[in-house]
Amino acid sequence: MSVTHPSPTRGALPTGRWRTVTLVIVLLAAFMDLLDATIANIALPTIRADLGASAAQTEWVLAGYTLAFALCVVTGARLGDLFGYKRVFLLGMTGFTVASALCGAAPTPGLLVAARVLQGLFGAAMIPQVLSQIQLLYAPQERGRAMAAFSSLSSLAAALGPILGALLLESGSWLGWRSVFWINVPVGAVAVVAAWRVLPEGRGATRPRLDLPGVALSGVGLLLILYPLSLASDQGHWPVWAYVAFVLGAAVLAVFYRYQRVLSDQGRSPLVEVSLFRIRSVAGGLLVEFLIFLPMMGFFFTLLQFLQAALGFTPLTVGVLMLAWPVANAVFATFGAMYLLPRIGRATVQLGLALMALGFVVLALTAHSATAATPWPAFVPGVFVAGSGAGLAVAPLAQLTLQNVPAQHAGSGSGLFNTVIQVAASLGVALFGTLYFRPQPDRAHQLAQHAGPAFATTMWVSVALLVVTLVVSRLLPAKAGDGQDA
Repeated sequence: MSVTHPSPTRGALPTGRWRTVTLVIVLLAAFMDLLDATIANIALPTIRADLGASAAQTEWVLAGYTLAFALCVVTGARLGDLFGYKRVFLLGMTGFTVASALCGAAPTPGLLVAARVLQGLFGAAMIPQVLSQIQLLYAPQERGRAMAAFSSLSSLAAALGPILGALLLESGSWLGWRSVFWINVPVGAVAVVAAWRVLPEGRGATRPRLDLPGVALSGVGLLLILYPLSLASDQGHWPVWAYVAFVLGAAVLAVFYRYQRVLSDQGRSPLVEVSLFRIRSVAGGLLVEFLIFLPMMGFFFTLLQFLQAALGFTPLTVGVLMLAWPVANAVFATFGAMYLLPRIGRATVQLGLALMALGFVVLALTAHSATAATPWPAFVPGVFVAGSGAGLAVAPLAQLTLQNVPAQHAGSGSGLFNTVIQVAASLGVALFGTLYFRPQPDRAHQLAQHAGPAFATTMWVSVALLVVTLVVSRLLPAKAGDGQDA
């Protein structure tokens, strides 16, 4: 049993209830960041009308945040190794809170987009330190519940974003859409003070140099891939330049990977420790993570489009419907992390994948014949079953993927894990958005008879991807915390 100490002194690791408080603080910061990536979706029509934003500016309210975060998250992880996890976390949290206030106060669309980019940049500094703090605070055999909580945040935030956004917009507050961003300010201020008080100091075992050429190469490569994806989510087809940019981006990332290998072989300080890919649990876990988040984030995007634009459900109705996801996710994530993972290991993930696929099958069958008269509870069973599967599949993933990462490479492991989520989310939204919109004759006036089969198609493709993921999941460690890859 751990001994409960008062607030830790500088450099000491908190134990007992202070360790729990520390975990809650870093998870709160992670949740704010993840929620902000989804909550703005629901406010976009109001923002556009109030500020007189163009369609391109409206898209950039979302794309600016996503791109800034994805481009800088690996660098943010390395900065934690270099300057200390606590210091970089506080910088990121403070900056994110200030940027949220700037978003809420923005008088023009251009300034709102700029503030959203700032949010993404500071979020990229903050989020990698969350996993690093968990690895610092908990021994490998103790990380199960903490890792489960972190892993569940993405799907939880994606599901809660629409309902929280709807509640804020329909509350009648004079702030209107600005409340979507201002809500971060008091929460962030409290989190900054608490983090300064209780977070332990910590950094990588060595003091690496910041690999500036690596920062440039990774940034250019990810930008060439994510920029067209961020702008193609609601298009029925991609322009030629998007394919060209995608291919060029993949080529630049291949050069980046080769350059990182050279630095690693020479004993220098690469931005990403590519030797981690030689660890089967890391390579396999990142691939499984990518294949799960690809359809899951595409599902959230297309379902919200289908329910609101095609069936005419109000944002609040959609939010209530989507509550089935976080409720199921939280229950099954906790059950999976506490009881199943220690007993059946990676089979927990595999069971979750099967449940997710079943939920998507139910949603495909429901949506195919849905009309504007279909009651919203008809969609709840599919959402609940899929959310249950996501809880089982995603919750153990960080632990199984990162459990064999050496302590000196905790920052690189965290950066890779978060980068994969961002790339998969952007690619999933773009690919499934294209698949959903392509067969519809008029996106401005979607009809349920066209949108229902289109959404069902995205669900069947998701099921196929989850079957592939089930096969790939054999690369995960058989058991949690045993130090073995399989």
